[in-house]
Amino acid sequence: MSGKMKCEYCGRPIKGEPEIRVRRGKKHIYCSEFCFRLHFYDVPTISYEDLQEFYRLRAVSVPFR
Repeated sequence: MSGKMKCEYCGRPIKGEPEIRVRRGKKHIYCSEFCFRLHFYDVPTISYEDLQEFYRLRAVSVPFR
């Protein structure tokens, strides 16, 4: 598969094998099962940039020893 594909839910580039699902006869491509489930249950979309900002503000880096 091409590395240029993007997830239909979050818009992130897909590096590995995509999750390909068919809903109501239409093919959909997702980066993960998680994005498929969010889209399936109509959870509001959050952009990749918003996710990066969220993790930058909320995530804590823990050094690995």
